[in-house]
Amino acid sequence: MGNMCISGSSSRYDSSNASSPSASPVRVNARTQSGEELTSIRQLSSPERERFLNEYDPMRSIPGLNSESSVYRTTPREFVKNGMIAGNPKSSARIFLHEQLNPNYLSRQRMNVPIGTAYAYIPKESRAQDLGTPSLNVMYGSNALEATRTYAQTSRYVTVEMRLGDFLERGGKVYKDVSSFSADDDTAHALIVTLPKGKKVPANIID
Repeated sequence: MGNMCISGSSSRYDSSNASSPSASPVRVNARTQSGEELTSIRQLSSPERERFLNEYDPMRSIPGLNSESSVYRTTPREFVKNGMIAGNPKSSARIFLHEQLNPNYLSRQRMNVPIGTAYAYIPKESRAQDLGTPSLNVMYGSNALEATRTYAQTSRYVTVEMRLGDFLERGGKVYKDVSSFSADDDTAHALIVTLPKGKKVPANIID
């Protein structure tokens, strides 16, 4: 992650080298000192929370991703009605839920990362349908369009282009899709974007 590397059991975590808005020493709160594991980013100190989100929140960690970004999806034609598309409440995708924490045992064991710091955790993995909000699998990046087309199963499938800001303006949130077989985390980023029930976004059919 970031500028850390694993070089053996003698490695030590150096908070001064971590990418963050603050170079101040790491402060571990009373909850972690008492041995209770953290489960939410709200329990991290402000600098550590920023480090964690910079690493795992797609809106921060993916270069160029913003409200004006185009995202792509391949879907059966019948789901695009009058140029609009709604979310899927039963998505089978798995996501990184970057608001919740799971222990990063690898970093703790190999790099002696202190509990209560950003690098002591990874996002909790969850099913998109467990968010309780409809969502859509989309792709972003220079090769996103080609990657998206691999999902076309028959001629009744179409590929659509959408503006990410249309989701965000309707209360949508962005998560990393960790179950996509077409993503490469460089030129084709797989994302899950939520779209509250009853909301739709414009979807331009491109092929």
